[in-house]
Amino acid sequence: MLRLTICVIALVSQHVVDSDDHPKGHLQPLGRHRPPVGSIEERASFPTPLEMFEKYVRGSKPVIFRGILEKGMLPAYKLWTDSYLRENHGSEYVSVEKGKKENRKWNMLNITMSEFLDKYQEEDIYMVNDASERMAEDINMPSMLLCGGFQRVVQNVIMWFSSGGTKSVLHNDGLDNVNCLIDGEKYLVMIDKKLKADVEETGWILNGQYSQVDVEKVDMYKFPKFRNLPWYEVKMQKGDCIFIPFKWYHHVDSKKGRNLAINVWIHHLSKFNASDCNATPTDENRFVSVAKFLQDNKKIDLRDFFLGELEDKEFIDWSFFEDLLKPSGQERADLKKLFGDLDADGDGKIVEHEVMMADLTRILKQLPTLQALVQGENPYDTSDQEESLAESLDPEDIMEDYTENVFDDVLSEDLEHFVNSPKQTDTSRDEL
Repeated sequence: MLRLTICVIALVSQHVVDSDDHPKGHLQPLGRHRPPVGSIEERASFPTPLEMFEKYVRGSKPVIFRGILEKGMLPAYKLWTDSYLRENHGSEYVSVEKGKKENRKWNMLNITMSEFLDKYQEEDIYMVNDASERMAEDINMPSMLLCGGFQRVVQNVIMWFSSGGTKSVLHNDGLDNVNCLIDGEKYLVMIDKKLKADVEETGWILNGQYSQVDVEKVDMYKFPKFRNLPWYEVKMQKGDCIFIPFKWYHHVDSKKGRNLAINVWIHHLSKFNASDCNATPTDENRFVSVAKFLQDNKKIDLRDFFLGELEDKEFIDWSFFEDLLKPSGQERADLKKLFGDLDADGDGKIVEHEVMMADLTRILKQLPTLQALVQGENPYDTSDQEESLAESLDPEDIMEDYTENVFDDVLSEDLEHFVNSPKQTDTSRDEL
């Protein structure tokens, strides 16, 4: 009996030693590997549009606005009870994920709002829905985005709705994001985009911009760079809004209970148009429905799409360019020609000056499916027969938006170099 007891103690001791040998956080939820480096900046009010751009957008700095919805800027905050949504939007069709732990390989369900409201408290479903223009009338544009160019690059407004317990993959977005919590609680793990090499070393899905890491049970052997990965902890309460910068990595965990949020996605602004704000009041008490800006911005400028990618890169080479535009469905030869059109000096690198000088209206006429890619749509969905972006854009209007703020920064000799330099035709595959 004594020998048996000793053997059991030895086995238990060995198990404890083996467990202690694993890296900290192994097979535990994301964030257990080390304490957070801290939380993000907190504010009680929105900044001015200029400060928003300088400090948070260009500065790539997340910020949370505590209790901001209590000030009345979002009618949906008070209005969007289940009974109100059923009465006013019950017949509208919404997109719903089946399952609360995000899996981007699953297809979305398409059901009415009323059907969702009948089921969501009992079933594992999660609404991730592009708000209709009627619903957007209950959502005001944050005052910090009313001018400077922000108002021209609103992409869409998304509604996130469940009974709680949802978990997103670790991902980043090619857009800036203002997320406001109407009901419930959310917990976020946020990782600076500067840590791209560590986050994307293993298991990163480029076409979708997310990690295959299991956020509930991180395998520290499969993802060794996660062992010492710095991260920020954010706890959102009902009434809070958070700004998540372009390309910052984040995982979102919605706590149990009714959980409803909206987010305004805006295309990443590379330059701020200060003159645009002269005649635009931007105090927090000026409420303008975001529906107005959605109507004005059904098309997103391809120029900003490329400028956004250049935000944290010195240039775009052929390899990155091809991966970026593959989802458009264009033939490789067409993409090669497009790359050549943008690469004005033929050095195998697309830089910001070249994007600014490119005739993108002509390009979009030649390659119309790029419009759908820039807007985040299915390039092969022909249900929307609206005019193409190429037809709706005036080249003079495009350049006017940028001339004051961009061309002032570009030396005249730089422009002359790009216009007059001979086209290189002997660039090797290795250089591309």
